[in-house]
Amino acid sequence: MKWPAVRRTRVPRTRLAWFVLALLGLLAPLVVPATVSADSIDDQRRRVSQIVDELERLASQADELGEKYSDTLAQQDAIEVEISEIEVKIFEMQKQLAVLQANLVGSAKRSFVTGGSVGSLSSILGSSGSLSDAMKRAYLGSAAANIGASSTDAMQGLIDDITQEKSKLEGKKKQLASTATFLAGRLSASDKVLEQYESLRAQALRDLGSLLTEEERRRADEAESAARKELDKNKANFKVVASSPQAGVAIKAALSQLGIRYRWGASSPGEAFDCSGLTQWAWAKAGVSIPRVSRSQYAGLTRVPVSQAQPGDLLFSQTSFFHVGIYLGNGQMIHAPRTGDVVKISSVTWTRVLGVGRPK
Repeated sequence: MKWPAVRRTRVPRTRLAWFVLALLGLLAPLVVPATVSADSIDDQRRRVSQIVDELERLASQADELGEKYSDTLAQQDAIEVEISEIEVKIFEMQKQLAVLQANLVGSAKRSFVTGGSVGSLSSILGSSGSLSDAMKRAYLGSAAANIGASSTDAMQGLIDDITQEKSKLEGKKKQLASTATFLAGRLSASDKVLEQYESLRAQALRDLGSLLTEEERRRADEAESAARKELDKNKANFKVVASSPQAGVAIKAALSQLGIRYRWGASSPGEAFDCSGLTQWAWAKAGVSIPRVSRSQYAGLTRVPVSQAQPGDLLFSQTSFFHVGIYLGNGQMIHAPRTGDVVKISSVTWTRVLGVGRPK
């Protein structure tokens, strides 16, 4: 049996072309998004990098302003101490002057009584006398000088010293008022930068989420890795020996604040610390008083060679601002690093260490 021939219908070329184009149109959404998505991710990563750069710039600026504020605050404290010292000095001088004046008056009285001039004396010292106070003092001074009871030159010298100290006191009070105004300005400037930082980071977290935190973590890990490499390269040059019991107490105190956030000017256990606030508080727990500001700590503590740093010593470094942390040994330190960070343990970048201070 012979099957009838099947007639093949030839599809026109134009219809075939339209069919292919339609098929490609259906497949296009499956292919194109991969390219678009990749471009989008790269754009996001570039944006994240730019935002983190700006956050680091603002954080550095805030820390620098915070350090300047702390330095000015230390100056204010020093001025207040000077004012107190001058006031005490003036008080002591006034006591000496009162004694000299009493001796002078007593000598004058005795002179008049002995000379039988009681009436004249009462007219000079009496409140109803007609002589001016200046004439009375001159008359009594002359009488006292005549009998050799006291030196009016010494008394005048003391009066001149008191006048000079009072003038110095007024100058210090004006300086204190000026410093207070300056402090308010720096506080305002720092607050504005911190507000910019917090606002930018909050917006970036809303827009980018984990991409931001991942980039921040990547940079932190990169810095930590670089510090560890530096440590390994120079480990042979650093000697770590047993620390004192006081250093142990200070280290334990600092470690109890791990994870506490950084805030410049702060020294509040369980709430916030700046770098020097942490070191001062930790060593205060060990019964050792050190200055509040990092520069003052650097200037006031016993300096030891960097190669002889011991656990508990303070390590001072300089980046965009003056920084201090507590050495833990084995190339590690605990510190309150900067705005946006927390109290943590980090590897020491020895090339940045300016000096080592040892509290005692």
